[in-house]
Amino acid sequence: MEHEQRDSYLIPPNFIEGGTLMGGMFKTRNVIEAGILGAAVGLTALPLVLLALIGVGGSSLSSFILLFFSYLRNRRILSQDAPARGRDGKELSMLPTWIQSKRPVEEQEAEVQSKTRSRFQVDLKARKLDQFKTFLEPEEVVRPINPLADYIPIEKVANGIIYTRDHRYVKLVEVVPVNFLLRSAREQRSIIYSFISYLKIAPVKVQFKVLTKRADINRHMDTVRRELVQETDERCRQLQEDYLRLIQQLGSREAITRRFFLVFEHEPLPGTKRGQEEAEAIASLQTAARTAASYLRQCGNEVISHENEDEATCEILYNILCRQASNEKPFPQKVKEVLAEYMVAGRPLDTIPSNDFYAPSHIDLTHGRYICIDGVYYAYLLVPSNGYKAQVPAGWLSLLVNAGDGIDMDMFLSRQPKDRMIRKLGQQLLINRSKIKETSDTNTDFDDLDSAIRSGYLLKDGLSNNEDFYYLNLLITITADNVDDLEWKVAEMKKLLLSQDMDIQPCSFCEEQAFCPPCPWYPWSGGCLSGPSGTC
Repeated sequence: MEHEQRDSYLIPPNFIEGGTLMGGMFKTRNVIEAGILGAAVGLTALPLVLLALIGVGGSSLSSFILLFFSYLRNRRILSQDAPARGRDGKELSMLPTWIQSKRPVEEQEAEVQSKTRSRFQVDLKARKLDQFKTFLEPEEVVRPINPLADYIPIEKVANGIIYTRDHRYVKLVEVVPVNFLLRSAREQRSIIYSFISYLKIAPVKVQFKVLTKRADINRHMDTVRRELVQETDERCRQLQEDYLRLIQQLGSREAITRRFFLVFEHEPLPGTKRGQEEAEAIASLQTAARTAASYLRQCGNEVISHENEDEATCEILYNILCRQASNEKPFPQKVKEVLAEYMVAGRPLDTIPSNDFYAPSHIDLTHGRYICIDGVYYAYLLVPSNGYKAQVPAGWLSLLVNAGDGIDMDMFLSRQPKDRMIRKLGQQLLINRSKIKETSDTNTDFDDLDSAIRSGYLLKDGLSNNEDFYYLNLLITITADNVDDLEWKVAEMKKLLLSQDMDIQPCSFCEEQAFCPPCPWYPWSGGCLSGPSGTC
């Protein structure tokens, strides 16, 4: 019997290559910044000029400085028992400055101006129509008991859809996985083709989220202990004690549960009226969920359906944001506690904001290398545009999915318009071909430009063969119970990806920006994500 040949796939590098200078050693932006800095401060600051040439953490010196000062401006501690305060004890805003600056002008003006209603008065004798305004009573703002609920940019959860405060609509569904690596090459190829056919009709922006948590084996261990007490045979008792020790040993290292989610956002059609946008978004996202269930069923997956989609969505958000609390108490118990708090406070139960059910109680944003949420430490690693392996086998993401406890993966796919990308590819190919004529083939810059040109032709051929163009981003979330374990996991993850010819970049001093993309309410087009271009 012949061995089945496994398929391999190409991940084209970024075709937009700005080029390098000085024989390919330094990026163009770094050289320009170093030249400006050297002209401004003189040659006496030679170490600073060299730092600008090399860069910091894979980015330019100016980008790092902007990130650092943004971190200094936004670092604070958020707690439900006290207002947000910085290291100096000064009270700060709950939201970061970059979100406050992006608030619509209409919302800012509405907070200052009182709401009015236009009224008309008709004078039949004078045949005159007068318009005047009457001031309405201000609406009572429902404030949550937990102040950190205002930090989460969700307006409400209704119809199984997340309504964000920036007027977007996001749908989140849970998918039952299949063991792809245990399938034969023929079955793997069939699954991949079925998945490609789904991506062609999927929403423009799709997020695949993997949530990894330690499995709860306490219930099974309690059952084994009860049976051990009732056992009378000494030899059977020894076997059960050995089995109990085995379960404890495996549970501390390998007992892991993984949940897989598919998240997509509604893209409003041009010309849609504001009043009809909500109804259109509900219908569109529900149709997208049914389509995903139908096509993923051809891949062997199943989409979990719930009787109460709103409660299921809140439960998923609770597991994402409150890792430690969700391990100790299930979501129904959390709901009972919130209801009891509102009853003790004498507030009506029908006005509870949905954010109160899944908001954490403490967020520490004062550290540059990690954040702390309810005693759990988070660090984020981003795969840069040049950090992907050029040729990968089928199922190459299983390496990240099965990395271990406390390691989550988020993959973002954004489909781009074909006509615009074809024009962009053509323009960039002309630029890179003109650059490579002036570059010696012994320089590193020549190899980078040659790789960008070959990538551009590969993408151009794919688009001409009716394939789609996607931007791909990979973000890895690492969690631990203490800082030492977190740093050890980060170091081991870097070694793991380095062994697979992949690069990774820590999100130092932008941990709060990195905290947003794994959450399904975040606008994927912004933030600190930047990945390579590719076709699928």
